[in-house]
Amino acid sequence: MNAASQNPLSESTAPAGRNRRAGKAVLAGAVALGLLAAGGGTFSKWSDSEAVASDDTVSTGELSLALAEGATWTDGADRPIDIDTYQVVPGDTVKLKVSPTIQAEGDNLKGTLALDLPANLEPVLGTYVDHDLEVRGLQDTNGDKVHDVTEADDNTTVDVTAAFTWKADSVTDQQGQNIPAQALKGFDLVLDQSL
Repeated sequence: MNAASQNPLSESTAPAGRNRRAGKAVLAGAVALGLLAAGGGTFSKWSDSEAVASDDTVSTGELSLALAEGATWTDGADRPIDIDTYQVVPGDTVKLKVSPTIQAEGDNLKGTLALDLPANLEPVLGTYVDHDLEVRGLQDTNGDKVHDVTEADDNTTVDVTAAFTWKADSVTDQQGQNIPAQALKGFDLVLDQSL
């Protein structure tokens, strides 16, 4: 065993050690106080809460179309035709018919039903071809190419007929000839919400 005498701290170093420990404690307290102040403090005050509408649920409506069967084409006399082989001449009318079911659920719901035409038909519309859209079965229809839909039309199957008439009075020479059958492809029935 080491019998060397152990010297106690000198009088000059003991107060310095105590001062350092006291300084660290003061610094730690200041940091803690600063963190409390920065975090808004943790000092309590009275408060209360009550459940309001905690069991209520919010649900959304629906606006959609469903087709049980595909579209059919007829001539002006409503006889079925094969649009892939039918050749239109000036004065002819062909009709696209489809019967979708409308889902329209929602308070204050308003929408429009319209036919989106294929882009390759647009150059001849108004020049060689007139078209009209008739929708039967809606509660309120405005009679033009865009028809109004409301919640009153929910779960309603409507009959949509788009008629295309090749004008006879505005076509001269070779105008409007040899338009491919693909010009009558790519129609979309569009149901849009109105805001």
